Amino acid sequence: MNYLAKTAGWNLLAILVYSLLIRIISFGMSGNDHGMSIAIFSAIAVFFHVVICLVVTVAEFSSKRPVSGRAWLLSSLIVLVVGFSACLGNASL
Repeated sequence: MNYLAKTAGWNLLAILVYSLLIRIISFGMSGNDHGMSIAIFSAIAVFFHVVICLVVTVAEFSSKRPVSGRAWLLSSLIVLVVGFSACLGNASL
């Protein structure tokens, strides 16, 4: 398996795990606050996840590893798109 598939796979698994954790933690909230709290916490988690991916991207490119740097850059884009979608989808349930 190539490096992009591994990197993207682990990052997608991380999105799944923290989306489930946010959903479980906010389960006891009232109806009006439930969706909004999930959306806010998911957005914050996705933001930090993308920032971490971009920091790793810069570190990989500065270490003269362009293949893994490109994989992390594409992975951060995947995390941004899928994480935003998961944020809205998780909040609407």
